[in-house]
Amino acid sequence: MVALIGLLALTSAGAVVAERDQPATLPGFGGSYVEGVVGTVSHLNPLLAETDVDRDVVRLVFTGLTRSDRNGEIVPDLAASVRVEDEGRLWTFELRDDARWHDGAPVVADDVVYTVGLLQDERYTGAYAEAFRGVVVERVATRVVRFTLPGAYGPFGGSTTFPLLPSHRLKGRTLGDLGLDPFDRMPIGTGPFKLSFVDEREVTLLANLDFYRTRPERTRPYLDRLVLRSYRDASEALMALANGELDGVSTVSSADAERARALPTIAIYSYPTNDYVALFLDLRPAKTVFRERAVRQAIATAIDRGRILDLAVDGRGRVADTFVPRTSWAYSDGIVRYEHSLEQARDLLERAGWLDLDGDGAREKGDVALRFTIDSSDEPARASAGARIVEDLKQVGIWTELRLHPFGELVEQVIRTRDFDALLVGISSTPEPDPYSFFHSSQTTDPGFNFSGYSTLTMDRALEAARPTADRDERKRLWAPVMQTISTEVPAVYIYFADHLYAQHRSVKGAKVASIVEPTGRFWDVEDWYVKSAPRR
Repeated sequence: MVALIGLLALTSAGAVVAERDQPATLPGFGGSYVEGVVGTVSHLNPLLAETDVDRDVVRLVFTGLTRSDRNGEIVPDLAASVRVEDEGRLWTFELRDDARWHDGAPVVADDVVYTVGLLQDERYTGAYAEAFRGVVVERVATRVVRFTLPGAYGPFGGSTTFPLLPSHRLKGRTLGDLGLDPFDRMPIGTGPFKLSFVDEREVTLLANLDFYRTRPERTRPYLDRLVLRSYRDASEALMALANGELDGVSTVSSADAERARALPTIAIYSYPTNDYVALFLDLRPAKTVFRERAVRQAIATAIDRGRILDLAVDGRGRVADTFVPRTSWAYSDGIVRYEHSLEQARDLLERAGWLDLDGDGAREKGDVALRFTIDSSDEPARASAGARIVEDLKQVGIWTELRLHPFGELVEQVIRTRDFDALLVGISSTPEPDPYSFFHSSQTTDPGFNFSGYSTLTMDRALEAARPTADRDERKRLWAPVMQTISTEVPAVYIYFADHLYAQHRSVKGAKVASIVEPTGRFWDVEDWYVKSAPRR
């Protein structure tokens, strides 16, 4: 499962490295939680969400058939039960009979069928596009829906976390209609909170008083109200938290986190995510500069990943070796790790015959100069990473030009058309890694995500062999040679995985330690948060 999001998207859960305080009191109903966020609302329809604030709201308002639990495992959510048949080709979901939309309408199979139809629209480039390609979805009964897959796909359960849309409100609207529909500004969902007010300054949400997931103990979240308040930057939001104006801040820099740790009322939590940044090299025959493996390996060796991590995200993360972090169950120890070494990069190029014969600083081989362009989004972290890559490569005689684009332009004019030499993008993860979309030969053109154009029969067979099995140990065994080949052939240079730092006032209780895949995962148990206490009995 993969996505284009201002980042892009794929898989696998990390672990929380800072635990929350265990509550010494019993939870009580009522009160508000106000969190500072950076940015503003753009689109609140989950299929159109662009900004971090959009995705935060979507996480609070919408739910899916399944979700990730605190250990990163996929478990039923709106689904009451799941049945898998025909060696993984047939998936049948029965919906909960107590799940309601925020307007009181029941959640039904038609909602699933309608939503999946939108996910299958060729214009949709989000996280679930690849997973539902070729899948047939049908209403079996009022609350029963069946998916028929074109072939067995073990991780399919992880694709059913998609936010459900209400067919009774949107039926007849196509993907192209959704951006202009009032629903995009004031949607209804099935989540723990429902929208009350939205403007550029803040988003106010009220507790869903008929929330299925809190049953049978109760019918609603403990909080009455949750507010997302926009700030220019995280430092300003953190100052507001320190002054008692906020209860939390959605993201903080490493430097701000160090200062905040000195304040006794503020707790800082660090969540590793699977969001990574990578440089994809176009290996198609027309791009002769990347034809030689030694050139690709030299690029990987010349890039200072640790320095880029510091510059792009204040050191909040881990250097990447492949498409999953070293903490992932899927990680293979047998891969090639490229340590930063300008001397070794120069040696690789010289032994391959790439020399600077005219003294202009750029290496040549015959009549081919070692020059190429790097396309990326104009998002600050990506721009910073790109600038450092240009600087690193120049030091070994590889001349590059960085071209930055608004994200929508990057998708439409660069990625879809494959009009690039090298592509620097972020990939946002889901709980089950699947490199198929990035390296199978069938995915080299849009809407596939094989940006490098990497295509070998051996890789195709290895990817196809791993897809059907749902057993993680077996999938890890089958993916080991895939990771080893990618690390040797270098169709992509993996730069870093980002961590998420989150600040919260210590008066907020009830949040439980969990693995998260992306920053919105901090809300995974928001229905259990509380700021008011009940007397112990």
